[in-house]
Amino acid sequence: MSLAVPTSAPRPAAAWLMVSLASATLWITLQIAPWVIAIQVLAFAGSFVRRERAFAWQHSAVVLDVAMVGIVGLTLVMVSGVAPATIALGHFAALTQGLQLLDARPRKSEFLLVTLAVFQVILAANLTDSVFFTPLLVATLLATVWTLMVHTLRMEAIEAGSPQSPTRAITPGLMRTTLVASGLAMALALVLFLLLPRLRSSVVSGRVLAPTHASAGFSETVELGTLGRIRQDASVVLRVETLEGEAPDATQAYWRGLAFDRFDGRSWSITPPGRDLVAGSAETGLSFGRDPDAANLVQRIVREPVQGGVLFIAGEVQRLHGSVPRLQRDTSGGFYAVLQEDKRVRYTVASRVHATRDSELAGDPARSPDRQGTRYLQRPVPGATPPALAQRITAGARSDAERMRALENHLLTRGRYTDYPPDLADEGGPSPILAFLEGDLAGHCEYFASALVLLARDLEIPARLVNGFAGGHENRIGGFLELTRSDAHTWVEVHYANAGWVRYDPTPPDLRSRAAPPLSLSTNVRDLASAVELWWFQRVVGFDRSDQMFAIQRAWLAWKGAQHGQSGAHEKNGRSRAAWDVKATGPWREAAAALALATAAGLVVWWVRRWRARLQVHPAYGEALRTLARRNLERGPAVTPRAFARQVASKLPDGPASAFAALTERYLAERFGGRPWTGAPRDLRVFRQSLRGIRRR
Repeated sequence: MSLAVPTSAPRPAAAWLMVSLASATLWITLQIAPWVIAIQVLAFAGSFVRRERAFAWQHSAVVLDVAMVGIVGLTLVMVSGVAPATIALGHFAALTQGLQLLDARPRKSEFLLVTLAVFQVILAANLTDSVFFTPLLVATLLATVWTLMVHTLRMEAIEAGSPQSPTRAITPGLMRTTLVASGLAMALALVLFLLLPRLRSSVVSGRVLAPTHASAGFSETVELGTLGRIRQDASVVLRVETLEGEAPDATQAYWRGLAFDRFDGRSWSITPPGRDLVAGSAETGLSFGRDPDAANLVQRIVREPVQGGVLFIAGEVQRLHGSVPRLQRDTSGGFYAVLQEDKRVRYTVASRVHATRDSELAGDPARSPDRQGTRYLQRPVPGATPPALAQRITAGARSDAERMRALENHLLTRGRYTDYPPDLADEGGPSPILAFLEGDLAGHCEYFASALVLLARDLEIPARLVNGFAGGHENRIGGFLELTRSDAHTWVEVHYANAGWVRYDPTPPDLRSRAAPPLSLSTNVRDLASAVELWWFQRVVGFDRSDQMFAIQRAWLAWKGAQHGQSGAHEKNGRSRAAWDVKATGPWREAAAALALATAAGLVVWWVRRWRARLQVHPAYGEALRTLARRNLERGPAVTPRAFARQVASKLPDGPASAFAALTERYLAERFGGRPWTGAPRDLRVFRQSLRGIRRR
């Protein structure tokens, strides 16, 4: 409620709490510059300490306007630079909030302060999915409601001539009403959260919010040496939950990213380089391969921002479902989440994982899958590998499988893993792979894999280089596997006529594999934090349009099955339903969820009506207002009782105007002065009698 005349009374202490909580939602995004946070903290502390004795400059319009111009200028500089609009607006809101608290000039309301707080929360929602955001949001909501209520009571009390009376009006009942109103707002938000589709992008944000993705290694071109730099970073990239099947042992666990066929002596690329948009939507589920039921492993994967938007998959993909509105695939079978390289992505993959044994390949010749037969046999330049080295290593081998195993064992047993290989030779110098093979075989996985591909091609065996992740750390608290950038890896695939692509890994695993961390308090704390973060993303942030569409699909199938008594069909399709992100459940789960939502909506309506009944004004004053409304004299929502009494005095004769003014004063005395209004029926009767004989307007 606003005053007709501005007030210079100190802001309620709850305003500082509201502002601090709203600002904290921006701070946890890690997108606000530290110096801006420092200015905010100083402004909050200084304005709170001097809230009753402000400095002279806090009343100066010139000083405050100059500061505002500076904030606007900084925002424009950020927008015109490399910062996305969302981050620039976050800095604007943070600095403007601090300036607003320092402004000690008379004001009519706290509307601007509340608006800036809400604006900060909205911006933070676009910049973070932190588990701390929701408790801060709830606390900010409570503080905002309380701030507005205290401010309204104070403004009415000041006009009523009792500035100190709000302290008597703030009773336990009023506090309960505040909590109930805030709780109802959160309940309504929860219902809307479940019903409305989630948008995974913002119209005011740029493509990249922060440099969070890997600097190299997962793009369509990989240079020797880049993966070694990525492996120095312990940031989590993948969290993998196995929903069905048996996950491979850590030494045999690989998540394929991209496959490269062309090598120019220093870098690998994919030819032809184009991508095709996959028909259909991953949000409703996509099938690949001739036999989707051949899948023996179902995993749910949460992928952090990765350069190129690459999706990582264990084995041969059969089905894919997840929050990927646009899915692309390259000529080597690599998958890309279009325009989602700077976003966290969740997807569920049903795949076929098979460890091919050498005995199965004894009579299976290596054969290129392309018609020309040259794509996976290309060699960069003559002299890329030592002459006849491949023939010497494989002497005596009787099949292509034995030849590949001999080459792999040569690198495994004689090589030495290091993340710091020798510097690449200058342009025009000897091939780095030649230097690697003729030297002491010291390098990281890119060197070993590149060497094996080139040696295989020397024997006319079609091979390609593959990058992705291998190994990982088991999070026992959350029941999932964590893979960090230090688990990035490169290996080799060889194509056989019958078996298809078969994996070979020539890198010595002694230093390549990450050692399991010791069981300690710090390890358990990290695992707990990671488990909470994944749970939060899976159950709250990641509950998006794909989940809603799939829930509708499941509800429809369950309803149809219940109608036709097809319980056996549900059992038959139980595994496929589980593959799409959930365990098989009974046909009434969706009905129970709908009933729960309807019950929640009914409770919200009931509490709102009860809350409104409790907030009604005194019956006598309310009846007087209705009497005047019938005479076209209505009190507006932003008009105080005393201001409305003055409006009535300008429209009615002295008799009824004086009677209504007296009735208003007794109403204010009871509400803010704590004096019971014992003569309310008599005052209302006097007011009504004074209106007799006066024609309605």
